Amino acid sequence: MMTWLATYTPRTLKFSDIRIAETQRPYVSFMANGDYYYIDPEHCHNKALMARLTPQKVTQESAFKNI
Repeated sequence: MMTWLATYTPRTLKFSDIRIAETQRPYVSFMANGDYYYIDPEHCHNKALMARLTPQKVTQESAFKNI
């Protein structure tokens, strides 16, 4: 992870800690342990890892769709 002072800080996260970020902040891909993280898709060449680190919201279907 890069800090605001452009120095690298290693962070270790568990996949079980990754959550959907319920925020309106720009440049937020996911949330883990109360911190927000952003992954630049242009620089992440491992698409399987990118898909796992950016959880998708579960869309709920309307109960009135058949009416």
